[in-house]
Amino acid sequence: MTFSIIIPAYNAEAFLAECLDSIAPQRGDDCEVIVVDDGSTDRTAAILAERPWLTVVSQSNRGMSAARNRGLQQAQGDYILFVDADDRLRPDALATLRPNLRGDDIICFGAEQLDMQTAKANDCRRPHFEGTMDGHEYMQRELLRPAAIHFVCIWQRAYRRLFLAEHGLCFNTGLRHAEDDLFTLQAMHYAQHVVQLDAVLYTYRVHPGGISRRPDPDHWRQAVLAQRQLVRFFVGEGHLHDGDTSLCRVLASNYLEWFTADATHDSQLYPLVDWKALRRLCVTPRHRLLATLLRLHPALLRLYLRMASLIRPRRNRMSDNAL
Repeated sequence: MTFSIIIPAYNAEAFLAECLDSIAPQRGDDCEVIVVDDGSTDRTAAILAERPWLTVVSQSNRGMSAARNRGLQQAQGDYILFVDADDRLRPDALATLRPNLRGDDIICFGAEQLDMQTAKANDCRRPHFEGTMDGHEYMQRELLRPAAIHFVCIWQRAYRRLFLAEHGLCFNTGLRHAEDDLFTLQAMHYAQHVVQLDAVLYTYRVHPGGISRRPDPDHWRQAVLAQRQLVRFFVGEGHLHDGDTSLCRVLASNYLEWFTADATHDSQLYPLVDWKALRRLCVTPRHRLLATLLRLHPALLRLYLRMASLIRPRRNRMSDNAL
């Protein structure tokens, strides 16, 4: 069994060398490392040129989704790992994965969250289980589990390449944020064999310049687009199982949280709500009440939440904790 490690890089000079140096000692004949330079204008290309063992693909700036897709087109390995250019693999990552490549569709593993300002690392691994389960079982088990790292982050898993190809799984190039949400949940829908390793193999570095930390007024619009496509896939195309209560709760929460902060975007967001789908997703009495208030007027939803002292800031992407 072989690996393809895909790293999208855009103006990544600050952290890219450390990322690559975390991989170099682990690689062997069974591992190719593909870096997609997504139109960088800094020293990214020079850093890549210093490492001839890399497979470098250059393209004009098209965003994270397009860069990852380009890497998928290039990849030849049996399993795909995604690494962000400002993160690192743990020193034993590939050695731990190698004996566990047994043909499963998705291999999940733990990640640590490293605060670059305090140098404090937080072990964020999810509970281990023996054997395998299908993707829907795994989503039911994990989607609502409180965690510092979102369930949808793709770099906490290895994906069998032919499984991805068989189901046409790639990243939506219309999304520059929240692209993990679609990919992860669609992959879990199709996966028949998912395993969870009891090991931390990835270091997610939290720093002020990280893409997920930058204030971006476009985030909410991207979250809406991702949500609409998820709802279309699971509800509109009939992929929602009757027992998918965790998935329903997360998707319903995402709909409702669009309107919890303030009225700034009400006029733009309200017409985007698919009321029929929202009714299908509201599997709890609380969500049915909140959806009814929203249908009457978004201000009523916010008033109720304030009175109940449950108002919280609207999140820009899918959360592990439903509203």
